[in-house]
Amino acid sequence: MQNSIRIKAKLSSKNQLTIPKAIRDSLGLSDQDKVIFQINNGTVTLKKDNDFWDEVKRQEKAYGNLSTDELDWGSDMGEEVIPK
Repeated sequence: MQNSIRIKAKLSSKNQLTIPKAIRDSLGLSDQDKVIFQINNGTVTLKKDNDFWDEVKRQEKAYGNLSTDELDWGSDMGEEVIPK
């Protein structure tokens, strides 16, 4: 069971909302991050939008860098001949 925290926030006159610090910290949000709002039966869920490169960085941190030198295709690399 997850801990449940309830935090109030107020919309500005321009209908903008500041995400409270406790929520930003919990989701690991920082400036320029993107978020996803999901509505399900009247309940709104907010989560960090992890793009492809964020996921690559996360996995690289967990498993190390898997980069290798460019493959050597050998001297037979050349023009492909397709018979008629």
